[in-house]
Amino acid sequence: MDHGTVEHGAAAGHGAAGASVIEGSPWVYVVMSLLVALLLTFLAWRATRRMERVPRGLQNAMEFIVESLFAFVRGIIGPGGEKYAPLVATFFLYIFCMNVLGLLPPPFKSPTANPTITIGLALVAFVMVQVYSIQASGVKGYFKHFIGDPWWLGPLMFPLHVVGELARPLSLSIRLFGNIFGEDMVIAQLTLLAALTLPKFIPIPFQLPMMLFGIFTAFVQALVFSMLVSIYIAVGVTHDDHEEHGAHPQEAHSH
Repeated sequence: MDHGTVEHGAAAGHGAAGASVIEGSPWVYVVMSLLVALLLTFLAWRATRRMERVPRGLQNAMEFIVESLFAFVRGIIGPGGEKYAPLVATFFLYIFCMNVLGLLPPPFKSPTANPTITIGLALVAFVMVQVYSIQASGVKGYFKHFIGDPWWLGPLMFPLHVVGELARPLSLSIRLFGNIFGEDMVIAQLTLLAALTLPKFIPIPFQLPMMLFGIFTAFVQALVFSMLVSIYIAVGVTHDDHEEHGAHPQEAHSH
């Protein structure tokens, strides 16, 4: 076998490794996401099956996670943020577990490395933000926010606000997909590099540092997604209060 054949085989191997990250039906990623949902459901059931006044074990761990996430959401949205914390906390736990799933050996894959899953998550977030905004402001106040002040700029401001709202799910989905997909591709290439350059009896896991960093990336990406959803909710449910009270700051200060 000549040198050119070897290089061609190596290139083909690298291409196969890269393709293996995205090959397969989207239903593979749907199944993986369902596995994560079932796992979280099982953990929630186990943690609450026999509630104790003094929590310990799994109950203690789950209560700590839930309380931390509720405090996180309350810190962004403000008083009353607990109402929206279940949604945001679910996003965080679900996305984090899906991100980490790809770090396990095959056949496991990160569902968030497929745009179908991330777009679905972003659309759920988008719809719920609109629902919460309408609940907080009413239908009239909701559309008044799109028109803005002064009202005669409505024909200009309305389409700008609509485009801004529609850009949110696109940004959420592309950011999450791009980061997790890129991370999985790098791990796949490093795994193949070890197989191509080292004898079989010297198993050096070149990909291990990247996998450890992947745990941190999985946490950060889940946190960023949850934080942005919290900010979108905060803007949607509080803009009326800002508009009503923002016009009289001096009166409030004088009182």
